[in-house]
Formats: sequence, structure tokens, C-alpha cells
Amino acid sequence: MRISDFKLAASDFATFGRGLRRPECVWIDAEAVWVSDERGGVARVRADDEPELRGSGIADPNGFSRRPDGSFVVAGLSDGALHLIARDGATRRMLDSIDGKALGTVNYACADGLDRIWVSVMTRALPWHAALTTTVTDGYIVRVEDNGAHCSIVADGLDLTNEVKVSPDGRYLYAAETFGCRIARFPIRADGSLGAKEIFGPSSLGRGAFPDGITFDAAGNLWITTICQNGLIVLDPKGNLHVVFSDPVDAAVDAIARGVEERNGALEQLGACASPDGPLRLPTSIAFGARDGRTAFVGNLLSPHLPTFRLPQNLA
Repeated sequence: MRISDFKLAASDFATFGRGLRRPECVWIDAEAVWVSDERGGVARVRADDEPELRGSGIADPNGFSRRPDGSFVVAGLSDGALHLIARDGATRRMLDSIDGKALGTVNYACADGLDRIWVSVMTRALPWHAALTTTVTDGYIVRVEDNGAHCSIVADGLDLTNEVKVSPDGRYLYAAETFGCRIARFPIRADGSLGAKEIFGPSSLGRGAFPDGITFDAAGNLWITTICQNGLIVLDPKGNLHVVFSDPVDAAVDAIARGVEERNGALEQLGACASPDGPLRLPTSIAFGARDGRTAFVGNLLSPHLPTFRLPQNLA
């Protein structure tokens, strides 16, 4: 099936897990399905039992990923720091400043091999929603190496940087610019620096289509959660946009879109966008797993479980 023909209805979603606490980000590996957990770390999700917490002390654990040694690198959304959770749950702060300056609102940590980590910072302000009332676009990306001993800003001037992911071929770092309603990418140079910013796909994903989480499927399509539209869109390898699912509260989406355009928005406008009874309620992350890799798990701010759906065979 071509990705342009694939659509979802509310009835196509199932659920996985229970008792989840702000599962903003989802990560899947051979061991388990993992989510961020507002109790201070990440949690192993169980199909029919309470989640098992690993780690502690992180304020609003947000975007995270896992390194080859089994440790997790986790963004603390409210404490402005990058954290490391070891396999045994021991947690330490890896990075909270650069050149003596606080990082700001750290959103996502993308492990790239054994040592390198790409860290997205939404804004130098803390909390992040200060960005709703300023025209300053000061989101950036940090390259972290040697367990935090070496770090540098490799991209700057982004409009509320959200998830960042390395392309399957390792050539590009992709980034969601939430308030820019676009996806940017940067060539990864041999020395670990980033090349010039490019826009991948359309210059705008659409009014109020604020991208949050991004990931690639096996066919190379880039999946995007649009948080305020309670939706999922896809950019195929050529950058063509396809809407797979959308369940907007129209008046609320219009209000926050106008707030971002005029830079006089309010945090309450985001909460008002949550679907009252749909399967996605402020979706923020997506990952693919199960034995055949065709089950999608969606991180959802306001649900105690993960919405799931199945991809068709031979999706291209």
C-alpha cells in the first residue's frame, strides 16, 4: 500500500498498558516498551499490569532514548537538564549548562551510538511556554560527547525545537520546529558538526499543525505527531505531506494558532486542544515495534495508556 492511501479512523486504534503518568515519549527496543514517567524517570510498560519505574528525581521527564549500553538519556523539561539513568536505575545529571549559562527548556535527548547525544532545547527560557509571548526564536541543538564532558551548540535560532532524530542512513539530523510548523534537517558532517539548515517537506505543515514527535518507519517515511490537532501526518521520502489522522477541536486550534502567530498565546490554549473523547489526546511521540515492527505506539500526554495501531504490510 502507498502511504498516500493509508488513513486511520478512531476505531482503528487500540490501547497498550495502563496507569501511565504523562507518557510524553515512547521508546521501543528488544527488551520492552518504555515511556517517560512523571514520577521522575522512565517506565517499562506492561500490557496488563502497572508500569515499572526506572530512575528518579527528574522534573517532568520528557523526550528520551536508550544507548547501546542499556542506559537512558532523558530530558528534564522542568529542570533544564540532561539526565542519565543507568541500567540499575541510578540517576545523575549529565548536563545543565554550556559555558556557564543554563541550558533552558531541554526537550529531547537522541542517543547516536555509544557516546554521541543530540539534545534539543526548545528555548533558552524556562518554563518553555514563555516562548508563547516573545518573537525571539532561540531554540537550539547541542551535541554532547564523553558523557557530558564535551558539548557544543551545533544549530541555533530554531522556533521551539522539539524532537530530533537521525535519519536511517545517518546522513541527516531531523528536527521538529514546533512553532514554525515545519520540519528542518541538517547534514551531519564527518567531524560531528552540522551543515546548513534545510526545510524538509513543505514550508508549513499547515496552520495549527504543530509538530511534536517524529520518527521513521521501515519504508523511510517520517511520521509526525501534531499535538494540537490530535493528529498524525507523514512526510514521504520525497517530502510530500500525507494526513493519516486528525481530530481537532477547531476553535481551540484556531485560538492557539492565532496566539503563536501574534506571540500572545497562553498555556491554557494548548490544554484546550485535547480531543474530548478521541484516541489521541495531545499526541507527542510515536514509535514502531512488536515482532514485525508494524505496530505503532503513540505517546499521549493525557492518556493513562498508549494508543496503538497497525501498519499494513508492504507500506511504501
